[in-house]
Amino acid sequence: MAVGLVGLGVMGRNLALNWRDTGQAVFATDSWATARAWRADGVTILDDTSALVAALPTPRVILLMVKAGEQVDLEIDALAPQLSPGDVILDGGNSNFRDTERRAASLGARGIGFLGVGISGGAEGARHGAALMVGGSEAAWGKARPMLGAVAASAKDDALTVDRFGEGGAGHFVKMVHNGIEYAIMQAIAEAHMLLIQGIGLSADEAAAVFARWNGAGRGAGFLLEITAEIAGATDPLGEGALLDKISDVAGQKGTGGWTINAGVEHGVAIPSIMEAVTARQLSGEGRARAVMAEADLPRGALDRGMIDDIEAALIGTMIAALSQGVHLYAVAAAAHGWHGDLARVLRVWRAGSILRMDLLDMLADAVADAPDAILPIEIPSVAADLAALVSQWRGVVSASVENGYPLAVLGGTLAYVDALGVRHLPTAMVQAQRDRFGAHGFGRTDREGQHHGPWVHPDQDARS
Repeated sequence: MAVGLVGLGVMGRNLALNWRDTGQAVFATDSWATARAWRADGVTILDDTSALVAALPTPRVILLMVKAGEQVDLEIDALAPQLSPGDVILDGGNSNFRDTERRAASLGARGIGFLGVGISGGAEGARHGAALMVGGSEAAWGKARPMLGAVAASAKDDALTVDRFGEGGAGHFVKMVHNGIEYAIMQAIAEAHMLLIQGIGLSADEAAAVFARWNGAGRGAGFLLEITAEIAGATDPLGEGALLDKISDVAGQKGTGGWTINAGVEHGVAIPSIMEAVTARQLSGEGRARAVMAEADLPRGALDRGMIDDIEAALIGTMIAALSQGVHLYAVAAAAHGWHGDLARVLRVWRAGSILRMDLLDMLADAVADAPDAILPIEIPSVAADLAALVSQWRGVVSASVENGYPLAVLGGTLAYVDALGVRHLPTAMVQAQRDRFGAHGFGRTDREGQHHGPWVHPDQDARS
């Protein structure tokens, strides 16, 4: 099989090597001459897209591994006039799913297939096996599936972590949700590390050992805990002490977290773990306000060393809830867009290769597979019971952290989400009454059908001052 590749950055080069090692003939190019200077046995580097198109047998399948946004359109505009009906272009970047739908429609009118392919796993996944989330037509998927399967990771049951989720932007939507969940879990882990170091007073090596133990035998075991153990114990290669002490805490982001929040608002789905994680990154850049508040010298206390297991419980609960929120968002969007509604497939495509790979995915996938009508995993009794069993320890961590001045945007905000789901009568009844009082918006009642107003609303009279 011949593979066409446009884009020889870190991801593109590693995918090329992966394809080469699985016996594929790889033809690649890049808009930048410096990138085209790269060489590897078994990978043919060509000067431009014209040479690439000429080298590939039909139907041609060409993957774009370029920066999301304008560059994708530029590459498509250069390629499309040279392609034939039946050829397929794949976009492997972190593109907005709406851009993917636009591109698919435009190319489809010319008889050219287009697939949006979300790829997770970073350079390591690209080289040794990634998770691939695909959206686009069944016909285009049929032509591209062999080449994508060749670079996919294998889960414990030997299933390849590559799947198609529907037409248009389905694959990039799944990747967007994956990244949103990733934001939440990364922030939750960072908060847990803060509590171990600043709250309990562990050394860097002691904290690294805790994360290694959680990853070795804990329920949250997975790639993110694995790399956290490595990072927590890393020493500064340019000096002395822990490397983390020298790393700026102003966090960056590339947009997928914000896109996930926008999708949650659009579809009316509560995803507070993801929202709080994005907010935490934004807040990290508020340098002036942070400096002033630091000078205010807020009181800060110590946490008990006996809370280490409780912190792990809080982290596991947050992981389960964040995964559930992301799956819920996909379920609602899939119904609106006509995408595949099998939520277990979403969770299972992340089980190997992806940044989110963790043991909890199998548990949640099995739970939603046994409850096909559920659109939010937490509405499944077994998942709800699992979370409930963690709440006592989780609440103790959040309470002690609030009392002693440690901000838990995600660990605390996710607990509030779980607690809100468990409250039989939420305070939003008051919000509904307030909306009716100042805007005559009406409200539902618990004891009868229909829309109602309070005694303050007089529809046939002028509004009272």
